[in-house]
Amino acid sequence: MHVTSLCAAAPLELLARRMLEDYDRHRPGTAFLDPALDLSLVEAYSLQLAVAQLRQQRGERIAGYKVGCLNPQVQRQLGVDRPVFGHVFTTELHPSGAALRASDFDGPAVEGEFAVRVASDIASSEWLRDHEHEAIAGAFAVIELHNWVFRRDAPTAVELVANNCLHAGVVLGTQTGRLRTLEDAPIRVLKNGEVLGEAKGFPLAGGALESLIALVRRLEEYGIRLQKGQIVLTGTPLPLYPVAAGDTVAVESGDSEEVRAGFS
Repeated sequence: MHVTSLCAAAPLELLARRMLEDYDRHRPGTAFLDPALDLSLVEAYSLQLAVAQLRQQRGERIAGYKVGCLNPQVQRQLGVDRPVFGHVFTTELHPSGAALRASDFDGPAVEGEFAVRVASDIASSEWLRDHEHEAIAGAFAVIELHNWVFRRDAPTAVELVANNCLHAGVVLGTQTGRLRTLEDAPIRVLKNGEVLGEAKGFPLAGGALESLIALVRRLEEYGIRLQKGQIVLTGTPLPLYPVAAGDTVAVESGDSEEVRAGFS
């Protein structure tokens, strides 16, 4: 799906370059400070995809995707009727224990959630439901990194999607269990040794598999297929938590290895 012009004053290519320049200088989404910028959700996805294409053209590779807005309450608040997706890039994958700079983020915040690694190319959402065990290599806990900032007075799905769902990277854990085990898996987020939040279960009925199927269906609308080796951040029952320089964050899930990151 392509949109040749988002508005008369802001062709897609120019706006995508503006978005990427802002992201590179750690001030994402400043185009939304202009009240004249009026996009539909379809156009917001086209903008996100155009920015992703620019990043690939300069040598970055897509590592996978993230799923957001799983909670029906959040969907109603943002005016969407299904989960949204964003791109994950290999340049922003970090190992557990990574030392990150808070100044590299605008409104730095983290989520503790589960990710899966794709074991084979996924032909369709229907194929995935019947071939889960051959499609998914394993699951693991991660720390998702965010630029927690909206330029408009109130958050909207359009700004969220155009801004790659606020995604700014991921700290990877060690691959452990199967996808089905996430339905009742506990997860908790700690900052400087203090528990910020903990939960058990998953936002969608059916667990992380339903999150993955929802993503595949959404990607199909844009002619995109999940590929072998990619990762998918499947979502979390916990909210975003702000962080600052000097903080250390950890995500724990059951008996699996703790995932950690520090901010300087």
